[in-house]
Amino acid sequence: MRKSVLAIGAHPDDIEIGCGGTLLSLVKKGYDIYLVIMTNGENWQCKTKNVRIVEQEEASRYLLANHTFYLNCRDGYMQKDPTVIDQLTEIIQEVDPQIIFTHYALDYHQDHQTTYQVTSASAKKRTLYLYESVTSQHFQPDTFYDISNEYEHKHHLIGLHHSQIVKYSQRNDSLYSRVRAYNARHGLEIGVEYAEGFVTERAKLDKLV
Repeated sequence: MRKSVLAIGAHPDDIEIGCGGTLLSLVKKGYDIYLVIMTNGENWQCKTKNVRIVEQEEASRYLLANHTFYLNCRDGYMQKDPTVIDQLTEIIQEVDPQIIFTHYALDYHQDHQTTYQVTSASAKKRTLYLYESVTSQHFQPDTFYDISNEYEHKHHLIGLHHSQIVKYSQRNDSLYSRVRAYNARHGLEIGVEYAEGFVTERAKLDKLV
């Protein structure tokens, strides 16, 4: 029986930033990859969801994802809605994943917080691996996954979300640099070049892979 992974993100690009390297590695190990995007990411300066969806589809193909689910919540205004919880519960039951990735609970972005809450309610007793975003607060991972061999592919994966690379550059910032910095920091913690860190609820990732 094939193993499966379900990665859940509030917006297009959140999954790739938070656990893209781990997903790339798990594909090589034979896992089926399923993605859930809670919003279409339309609440950015260009005010269009079409660009974000096209970018996500390219990223999904690069990840060799089996399927990407879009729940079409309103970007920037996500709520812990029973209907959304029911939708995500159905997806979890359908995919029956061995591993679930989602946002860390403490985050400056409301949609990231709400995505965690909805996932926690939908997953019930299943193990969650909470990933870091550029807006996470007080993120202290207890589990690390070596992505040194996948890092350049992760870099390319993030670049497929070109609109967000441009958004950061217009603020005199670099999304690439931010992600590289914390992946390098987590790598130092386990003696490798790059790693992704996770806060786990109920289990350890290395016991499942």
